Amino acid sequence: METVLQDIRFGLRTLGQNPGLTGVAVLALALGIGANTVIFSSINAMLLRPFAFKDLDRAVAIWETVPKQDVNHMSASPADFRDWTEQSTGFEHLAASHGWDVNLTGSGLSERVEGVEVTRDFFALLGIAPQLGRAVSAGDFEPGRSPVVVLSYRFWQNHFGADPGIVGRNLLLNGGKFTVVGIMPADFDYPVGADAWAPLDLSTAEQADRSNHYLEVIGRLKTAVSNEQAQTNLNTVAARLSEQYPNTNGGHGVRVVGLVEDVTFGSRQFLLTLMGAAAFVLLLACANVANLQLARATARQKEIALRMALGAGRRRIARQLLVEGVLVATLGALASLLLSFWGLGISRGNIPAFIIQHVPGLKHLVIDSWVLAFTLVIGLLSGIVAALAPALQASHCNINDVLKEGGRGGSARTGRARLRALLVVLEVALALVLLVGAGLMVKGFNHLLNADPGFDRARVLTFHVTLAESKYRDRAGMRAFYDQAVQRLRALPGVDWAAAVTSVPGSWSWNSTEYRGQNQPPPVPGELRHAISQSATPDYFRALKIPLLDGRFLGPQDGPDTAPVVVISESLAHRVWGDQDPVGKRVKLGREEENEPWRTVVGVVGDIKQSSFDREPAPTTYVPFDQVPQPSSTLVMRTTGDPIALAMAARGAVLSIDPDQPPYDMRTVEQRISDNDSGVRFSARMMLVFGAIALVLSAAGIFAVMTYSVRQRTHELGIRMALGAERADVLRLVMGYALKLSLAGFAIGIPCALALTRALSSVLFGVIRMDTSVYLGFTVLLALAGAAAAYIPARWATKVDPMIALRNE
Repeated sequence: METVLQDIRFGLRTLGQNPGLTGVAVLALALGIGANTVIFSSINAMLLRPFAFKDLDRAVAIWETVPKQDVNHMSASPADFRDWTEQSTGFEHLAASHGWDVNLTGSGLSERVEGVEVTRDFFALLGIAPQLGRAVSAGDFEPGRSPVVVLSYRFWQNHFGADPGIVGRNLLLNGGKFTVVGIMPADFDYPVGADAWAPLDLSTAEQADRSNHYLEVIGRLKTAVSNEQAQTNLNTVAARLSEQYPNTNGGHGVRVVGLVEDVTFGSRQFLLTLMGAAAFVLLLACANVANLQLARATARQKEIALRMALGAGRRRIARQLLVEGVLVATLGALASLLLSFWGLGISRGNIPAFIIQHVPGLKHLVIDSWVLAFTLVIGLLSGIVAALAPALQASHCNINDVLKEGGRGGSARTGRARLRALLVVLEVALALVLLVGAGLMVKGFNHLLNADPGFDRARVLTFHVTLAESKYRDRAGMRAFYDQAVQRLRALPGVDWAAAVTSVPGSWSWNSTEYRGQNQPPPVPGELRHAISQSATPDYFRALKIPLLDGRFLGPQDGPDTAPVVVISESLAHRVWGDQDPVGKRVKLGREEENEPWRTVVGVVGDIKQSSFDREPAPTTYVPFDQVPQPSSTLVMRTTGDPIALAMAARGAVLSIDPDQPPYDMRTVEQRISDNDSGVRFSARMMLVFGAIALVLSAAGIFAVMTYSVRQRTHELGIRMALGAERADVLRLVMGYALKLSLAGFAIGIPCALALTRALSSVLFGVIRMDTSVYLGFTVLLALAGAAAAYIPARWATKVDPMIALRNE
């Protein structure tokens, strides 16, 4: 232990003797370690520990699948959930939940609450006890029991000032009295964004329903049961149901997936890709520091030889250099924490509030003990990796040769020069891979985000309204409310068009319906014919500027007592009737057993993309709002100026109709799409940052090696110039060596970049593709950066005075 402390003290003195080189090494490692710390913080919060549930690895999500249609994420029907619960053997608990539209009113309040209805085993499955009161229990499902509600910690604090007396009091939700029975802990956040939980009491008729798929099912595996075993067990149950109920379950399967894997699917691909890029940055930093350490070890080779001659063993010398490397890495890790705090602060500030509220883990995106441990470990490993090659080289030097040569020439120096050159080649290769990866991601994402969505998203304000069922029980009341809302919004100064629709592009959920065209046979078991189902008022198409391709838009003549009509999207028309003119033909929406009318197609409109990530636009149907009004709808306003400036006026217009039906989620269409795309933009920005760091580090590596090379070849260059070599010849000689190193790096980096392209194209939604211009552009950029880095030491070489160089030797 004493010798280790001596090594540490000696290492600190040695580092202090050359503060410039030490500072460069610390900065390089700080950048590499900091990049990894920032990304690991996100992975820790979003992928490893997004929820504070008991035995999180045993929590799973369960989905229905339709293999023939490549559908593997379909919600369960109530009857299927009942059968899974009764017939499966691999679960301690199964529970289901369903979104609950809640308006909180009374005492001057009028506010939307994100609610969830849950079955009796929901809280027991997740293993989280309430902070106050109790959770939903079996007794709450008994006939005649008063409605109850459990509130989130966030909602309790924000709306009731953390008053513990709220438990036992009544709240007016959707016009009905609900007794508050519990407050959940601050770290309970499932489903993400929920603020209220109430019992989901399925009636006998609902429990027999196999056609409506709206339940999100989760399970807790028994202790000795794996995901694969639970999957096999439920496959047996699904096969049995497929045989018993071929009309509703024919061709259906089931999928069991870890809950964390399920809820983080969209984030996982981006974060793991960024983690790989950050690892490349760290390798670059380590190679850079190793080069600096080699230069330092070479300058100290006479000192090291003397120490060995006086009795220091090779292992002691190697340990001393490793200790110095670890000290540099420790300083780099400490500096990286400052960079990480700064980087995470910027990241959190750029994440939209809506995304923080609804993406698992983002609420606790911090540098915690796990992240600190990661930084410490990765810093220690970086120090060892960066110091390993210099330590081995220095400890194997030939004492006699070094003392005889006085520090000039020799095979040891040649070996070190080759190793430094190899490290530079590695840096150039890694930098090229990172730069190409960053370029391909940014170009692919820009193409994704800038693709024509099929509508004009500029200057459009949107917000939701959900009418309470207790107050708006029939279609006439719904129609009257939304008719008044559209008229009052249209009358606001600066509003061109106003409309109501079920959902708008950028929404996280939308209704879907089965369809069958005229003369089209019913679907066979295992075949899905689903289209997005929209109920829209006539001016919706004008509000979003969706083009009319054939026929007409919906109009005021399409009232509740007129013939059923529908406008369909171009893709749906092509699927059903191919190249035939669909106008005048009929289509039936809904399940076969439902008593839905056949609707006449009166128009065909252009396809629109609901999300930037849609590879193909989804087929869509638009029915007149007056014929099929929806209690939960989105109001849309196209304005002549800034739509946000009209937000308060729009809210007041709606509340003037009924103060108990509050508007919520008020955002422009551009903001909705921007929020949804924020993860893509973050990934692209981080890749650009990593690419820039790689470019700087590789250029710094070339500069360091060329500077050292010029210093070590001063004698040789002096002789060349004494024998008649021109300055241009010396410049060409030095620059040629730098070019050879760059070309060797390109030879390794280009095939690796090609492999990376193939990997990214299969992972990141298929938007990454081969692009020769990216390869060529970044290869030239890296070559220019290398040439610029080599030019300065090359200029120094041309200024060598032959007489001074020879006299110094």
